[in-house]
Amino acid sequence: TQPSRVPAVATPSFGARGMTEPMYGVATAGTRLDCVQIDGLVVLKIIKHCRDEGNPSVMISGQLLGMDITLEGTTTLEVTSCFPMPHSSEEDQSGEEMESYATEMLRCMREVNVDNNTVGWYQSSYMNSWLDPERPTVATQFQFQDTVPKSVCLVYDPVRTSTGSVHLKAYRLTDRFMAKYKQHLESNEHGFTEQDIRPKFDYSGKCLDEGITIEDIFEEVPIRIHNSTLVNAMLYDWACEGTMGAKMHCDFERLDLSTRPFLEKSMELMLDGIENLRQDQERSEYRKRDAERKRKDYRRNAREEPSKDEMMKLFPDPSRLEGLLIANQVSSYCNSIANFSGLSFNKLYLIKELQENPK
Repeated sequence: TQPSRVPAVATPSFGARGMTEPMYGVATAGTRLDCVQIDGLVVLKIIKHCRDEGNPSVMISGQLLGMDITLEGTTTLEVTSCFPMPHSSEEDQSGEEMESYATEMLRCMREVNVDNNTVGWYQSSYMNSWLDPERPTVATQFQFQDTVPKSVCLVYDPVRTSTGSVHLKAYRLTDRFMAKYKQHLESNEHGFTEQDIRPKFDYSGKCLDEGITIEDIFEEVPIRIHNSTLVNAMLYDWACEGTMGAKMHCDFERLDLSTRPFLEKSMELMLDGIENLRQDQERSEYRKRDAERKRKDYRRNAREEPSKDEMMKLFPDPSRLEGLLIANQVSSYCNSIANFSGLSFNKLYLIKELQENPK
């Protein structure tokens, strides 16, 4: 795996934008995030940051700036700016240096009157690698959402983008996962054990806790790309009357039928994920049996009968969080293959119709 880094979390400081208009209001922690509105310049900066790196398999990341507002019952997170974080391994720079860099960047943007409220972060992904348990996606997003409740993680896939359309999605940790993750961090417990992720029922069969599944980890938030009126006018001029009109109309790369490399790589990664899931299950079963054996030995040698809670704290069951993340990654591979195959069939039917009816 590539060297990973947890971006520094900057404490947000909401400005006055949106306070003077009575129809707007700053979103509170209890409101639901309905949409993420991203400026077109932010999308171009993320794409440029990934291209400058040169290697699509290397993770790049940065911080998102903007503000979340509520208008007529709809909460929207406006992302108006961003800046990249330097790519480095843990040996190159410490967490304090990365945090100092982020703080200095926010100070510079405040001096030039640019939005400097941290609303999340972005990262690149190579074939859904952002769900890899060895990457700090869950821990970093938890830090952001714990500090800024409406923060998001933008995931940009350069490989999928090369097939004809920009692949950019926004994700958040669900409220149930956030509560469970925070509970385990505050109580210093071992992690997501098998008992924690299973549903719990009372004596009458009523469900007390639905448990945690792979669908309860991340939730996707709709994205809307926004451009100013001047940018829209410039693009319209280029398309209709400018010198770049001919080039912009020749968008034949969307009809590219070379899907074999992507599908082969997706199938390979999906099979690797299934094998990793099998190995994780075997390790968890072995550690569970080992913990049960240690509890039996401790109870046999103890002078007083220990309680069940005491035994679970001394010899806890293995954490299944890594297995949940691997299963979620395999599920994303399956969905990507299904969606990409459907688009490929649509292209084939379209090309067939164009060949049969060239006029």
